[in-house]
Parts: sequence; C-alpha cells; structure tokens
Amino acid sequence: MILLTIISVFLVCLLIGVPVAFSIVIAAAIPIIFEPLVSLTQASSVMIESFSSFTLLAIPLFIFCGALLNLTKVTDDLIYISKSLVGNLKGSLAHINIVTSVFFGAISGSSVADVASLGRILIPAMVKAGYSKEFAATITAASSTIGSIIPPSILLIVYGALSQTSVASLFIAGIIPGVLIGATQMFYAYYYAHKNNVGPVSNELLGLSEDDKLSKRLAIKKSIFPVSLFLIVIVGIMAGVFTATEAAAIAVVYVFVVAFFIKKERSFKNYKEVMHRAVTDSASIYILIAAASFLSWVLSYYQALDPVISFIIENDFNAFTFLLVLVLLYFILGTFMEPNSAMLIFVPMSVPVIRELGVDPVVAGIVTVMAIRLGTVTPPYGLSTLLSAKIAGTNVLKMMKHIVIFVIIYLVSILSIIVFPQIVTFLPDLLM
Repeated sequence: MILLTIISVFLVCLLIGVPVAFSIVIAAAIPIIFEPLVSLTQASSVMIESFSSFTLLAIPLFIFCGALLNLTKVTDDLIYISKSLVGNLKGSLAHINIVTSVFFGAISGSSVADVASLGRILIPAMVKAGYSKEFAATITAASSTIGSIIPPSILLIVYGALSQTSVASLFIAGIIPGVLIGATQMFYAYYYAHKNNVGPVSNELLGLSEDDKLSKRLAIKKSIFPVSLFLIVIVGIMAGVFTATEAAAIAVVYVFVVAFFIKKERSFKNYKEVMHRAVTDSASIYILIAAASFLSWVLSYYQALDPVISFIIENDFNAFTFLLVLVLLYFILGTFMEPNSAMLIFVPMSVPVIRELGVDPVVAGIVTVMAIRLGTVTPPYGLSTLLSAKIAGTNVLKMMKHIVIFVIIYLVSILSIIVFPQIVTFLPDLLM
C-alpha cells in the first residue's frame, strides 16, 4: 500500500509539472507526515548524509574534466585518429563516427556531449559523402550511447553509489560491452554502405592530410593525450593506486595542464564558463541523489518492497527473467525520463530484488545503464536523437526506420550480456 501510494503521488506530481526531484521528495514525505514515530528532521538528515559519500565526489570532477576537454580541441584529434584506423573501409565515415564515439566516451562519458561535439563535424561530412541525413543523424545518436558504458561514466558512478557496488569494477566491466556495441553498429554500417554504395571518404572532406604516412604519424602523435588520459584513470584504478574519485581529480589536473600549457588555452572567460557549466550540471545531479536517498530510506523503513520480493520468489522468477523485466522497465523509463532521474528512483527499488535472486550486481549495473541509456535514442525524450536531428536538418519521424534498426541491434547486445554474463565479468575477474 505504501509503495503504491508513493508511486501514485509521484506520477501525479510529474503530470502537473512538478520537477522530478521535488516530486520524489513529496511522494516519499507523505507517509512520513502521518507517521508519529518519525519526524521530517530525520528526513533532512538522510538527505544531507547522502552527500557524504566519497564515491559521489567523482561526479563533479568527471563532469569538470569533460568540460575542460572541449578546450583542448580533443574532438579534432579523435576524428583524425579514427580516420587513420578505419578510413579505408567501405562506409568509412560511419565507422569513423562510431570509433570516435568509443574514444570520446573513454575520456568524457557523456552521450549528449558526444553528439554536440562530434555531430557538428561528422553529420555534415556524412551527408556530403552520400549518406542520408536520417542515417547520419541516427548513427551519431546511437553511437553516443557508448559514452555511458565505456569508463569513465557518470551513470556507472551513480549506480555504484546507489547500489553499493564497486565503481572500479563497474568501470572495468563496461569496457567489453562498450566495444561490443560499437562493433555491432559498425557491422550494420558496413552493410548499409555496401547496399547504398557509399565508399571510403577522402581526407579532404574532413580537412585532413592526403599524405598517408603523415596521417599515420600524426595519428600516433595525436593519440598520446587521449590514450594517456584513459590509461591514467583505468590502469590507476585497476592497480589500486587510487580510487575512482581520486582518478577523477588527477584527470582534471592532467587535462588542465594540457589545456593551459600545451594547447595554450589561457582565456579566463572560457575557464569561467567551463566551471559554471560543471557546477550547474553537478548540482542538478546531487539534488536528485538527495531526493533518491530519502525515497530509499522511506522504502526501507516501511519495508515497502517486501511484497514485490515475495511475489517474485513465489512465481519462481530467475535471474534471467528478472533482468529481462529490468531491461523492459528501464527502456520504457529512459524513453520518457532523464536517465539519472529514472535510475535514482528505481535502482533503490531493484537492488533488494537483485540481492535476493543472487544476480551479480556488476552485471545488473551494466544492464541497467545500457537499457536506460537507450532512452536517449528513442523519442519522445531522446535528447541525443533530437540534437542530432537538429544538426542534420531533419526530424525524428523521418529517422524512425533507422532508429528501430539501431535499437534492435542495441537490444541484441544487451540480451547477449544477459545470456553470457561473462562478457561483463571477464575483465573484473581477471584484473581485480
């Protein structure tokens, strides 16, 4: 009854336009108001205590790091590197788009930033090369989802904090699934290029050198910064030199040194804008985290999830079935809600069930992030799709055919992980 009341009040608040964070707090506070043994002072204590997590410090640091990266012009370098790797393949621009997203995700972790940075360069180039506007926009949006799975990922940090799962293990576990998504998308891009006779793109279209030797030599030189940044974060965490939060701080310092001393970006105004953007983005996430912590505490206090757990056990749900239901739930939620908001609401509800069924929390975390990030591709909420459509000068309705294909490809990757969880657990088991 408590759970149904909370969900009902939350949905009503959303429908009348109340912001998500306040909707969560209002819905969770109503049972407490009528509870004589609990005061709202305790609720505020729970929300304030949620900020004390050392792990959550990584969120503003990685957001700041991603914002600083824009000052280093790293996008141009990543496109150059991708061109040298897959530039001679059939449908090379589509492959460059996907490979660059893998690299960009490995140093940024933001899907929307991926579309905003890469889309403005690659979508017009793809259209000039013979791709339809709709395909160019869709593959840009679809490949941007890799940024939330390849470490460092803000969503993985949030999930780790909410579920008390090792962020380091989640980071390492996200590498193979991220590459898997990229590989399946490249396979379809290759098929599309053959079907529509879209050949390799010239260097001139991307403003690159026509000298192959120079291109490869420069690609190696340009790769030093992004590769070293990725290695500092991942190898440092795997080796136990520092935690994910400490890695984020080191990454910020490293990127700042490169931007200021090597790239010679010394405009105080630009740094001020970067800091402002990082602070506002971080604040919105932290407000949601505080609200979700309160909700989780209320659910635990009233044992509101016990009937759900009993239902699952009585109906012989196994890990495979539950993960399928979880994918469907998060896919639907991600279609209508901002991913952080949806995850902050429902992860606290799903964690007790995951533990009861003995599902590997790392596998559950990767599946959750993959499923909910798919929502940035599917309308109506699909921010990545809306942004890429705007850049391409088309609309989402015209893109639907391609969106459906890429969604199916993505869901096949998720299903592969559910059937073969070793795809996720292999690297954490090997390296940690």
